Amino acid sequence: MTRLTRLTRLTRLAATRRRSDAGLTLVELLAAVAITGVVIPALTGAVIIGWRTTDDTIARLSDNRNRAITPSLWTRDLQSATTVDRNGAVSTCLAAGDTLLARFAWTETPLTGSAVTRVAAWVWTGSTTRLVERRYCATSGSITSSVTTAHDVTAAPVATCRTAGGAVVAGCGTTTVVVDLSVTDPSGTFLSTGRRRAA
Repeated sequence: MTRLTRLTRLTRLAATRRRSDAGLTLVELLAAVAITGVVIPALTGAVIIGWRTTDDTIARLSDNRNRAITPSLWTRDLQSATTVDRNGAVSTCLAAGDTLLARFAWTETPLTGSAVTRVAAWVWTGSTTRLVERRYCATSGSITSSVTTAHDVTAAPVATCRTAGGAVVAGCGTTTVVVDLSVTDPSGTFLSTGRRRAA
């Protein structure tokens, strides 16, 4: 091998070592910073929009749930009812701190043949987050189940009892045929209306 060939090979080897040990050039570093400066704000904006959208979606789903479950259970209970009352002094199906909206009672005869009186009390309850709940119990008055039918209630719900002719019945009673429940949540007010079959 000639001296010139050896020298060329050593120069190439040194140049290869210099390139691998060189790191970043100033131009490459500035290009990386510029690209990062464009990408990071776009990603941050997308994440913030995602969080806001998630919160709005959760609120809408909660309000839609209120509007789906409350009328369904309200109508079913009222259709079964033989008696309707709004007497908060009677503690059947109530817990401490409840505000009674309406209480429906009816008699069922299971396959065993013994008649059982069932009671569904609709109450407004809660401390900071106000809820509409449906409390279910037997004649003994002890609560056997409770379902939250409306969350984040912003104003006191109103139950209005009416006769078949549409006249308002104070406190409800034997002439009650239709009962309306007006509930206000963050999306507005919705009305649940039920009619007694037994009337």
